Amino acid sequence: MTKNSSKPWEENWKIIENIGGGGQGQTYLVEPKNNSFPANKYVLKKLNRQNDDERRSRMRREVVILETLDCPGIPKLIDSNSQLFQSDTPLYMITEFIPGDTLYDFIKTEVMNIFSAVNLTIKLLDTLEYCHQIGIVHRDIKPDNIIIKNNDISTPVLIDFGISFNKVDESATDLTPTWQRLGNRFFQLPELGEKSSLQRDHRSDITQICGILFFTITGKFPLYLLDSENGNKPHQRKEAKQKLSVLPEYMLSKINRVFDIAFEIKIDSRWQSIPELKEALIDILESENQEGNKTEIILDRIKNKLSSSSHTQKKLFENIAQKIIEKIYYIVYDMPKEFGSDFGIIVATEIFGSSFGDFVCGKSPKLEAKIDWSKSTFSQRVVGIKHKPSEKSFFPEFEGYITGNEVVVISFPERQGLKPKFHIGIESEISKNKEKEVGLLRVSLSGEPDFTNFAKHLRDFYVEGVERILPD
Repeated sequence: MTKNSSKPWEENWKIIENIGGGGQGQTYLVEPKNNSFPANKYVLKKLNRQNDDERRSRMRREVVILETLDCPGIPKLIDSNSQLFQSDTPLYMITEFIPGDTLYDFIKTEVMNIFSAVNLTIKLLDTLEYCHQIGIVHRDIKPDNIIIKNNDISTPVLIDFGISFNKVDESATDLTPTWQRLGNRFFQLPELGEKSSLQRDHRSDITQICGILFFTITGKFPLYLLDSENGNKPHQRKEAKQKLSVLPEYMLSKINRVFDIAFEIKIDSRWQSIPELKEALIDILESENQEGNKTEIILDRIKNKLSSSSHTQKKLFENIAQKIIEKIYYIVYDMPKEFGSDFGIIVATEIFGSSFGDFVCGKSPKLEAKIDWSKSTFSQRVVGIKHKPSEKSFFPEFEGYITGNEVVVISFPERQGLKPKFHIGIESEISKNKEKEVGLLRVSLSGEPDFTNFAKHLRDFYVEGVERILPD
């Protein structure tokens, strides 16, 4: 135990100034107080919530990861007391200080030219490839987590491994739970969302690096794979297209191909490896030799069309969601007859345009899944069952989400059982929280749902729901 048990870093380190912070912790510029460390400037990171066991475990994990890394594109670990993460001692870590602006600040005044941006991206990919080769996935790549060392774009440094994943922790039980969303506001990827089993997939890092490339040449955050209104990818949106339009056509076709693949909905359809992406980027650097070659430009256009499958993927998801909604309606519509004359059907506003929901008799529904592509979700009510004497109804809400490569239908009954939710989404695993979720259907994105079992599960669910709304 140090003499400064409430601020153990003060034994060897003197704080010069606060240089930033985020959700995980605060960072400070420090210098050593004694000869235990070489005279220089360093960075101190301490936790915001020292009593949070998960945060403490994560700092320990970040320190262990930095101890294993030896790469010029990653700051070196200098000092830490993270081995005390299971005690009540405040934790800290000291890393090498990297002089220079963050990429966010560097780009604030002026975007990069295409060649500088591509070279920077390749350098970052070298660092990322090193991490992946030893089993480390960063998961939080954004402009604030990249420092341009000495403001020289040839020496980018990747920082903040606070939510990174190491394959040696594959069986760890204290990692970020799958019900928590990972990633950042710079670029929200569906596979890093809640309940996804793909939260540890290295391909998300590759996609985030492509988001960095997009930012360096447009000055815009990619934000989402698809926007909410038209389902456009980042480089297909109006402002970005204007920024990219200054590029010569022979180069524009190549950078569009990189982004077309990078920003696909399904992770399996994006760039699968760093060498593959590097090859495409090097081709951009060499494209000056192809200026004016119409054949090469046409070939690139053909490649773009063949490589982009977002439209097909969107249609597959829309079709499956539509089929599921229609099936729910027609399964539930006749169920009140089984309960007796005290029960009636209530149909959602999205179908008939009423203020909340209507009793319906003999009306043909106009069912349509309304999708917000920016959040990769849709949410709407379809049909409920009402107990007329008590005016109580069992009226589920349906929410869809995209993450991974499968469509999963899950019910989320609330504690009172009055407003359960169903989730329909592209996912690779139903969450393990069995107390809050009931799996109803699971199907490949390109497969055909098993509606026989789905009908049985759905009827059981509605029967249990109706029972809960009845007066005691």
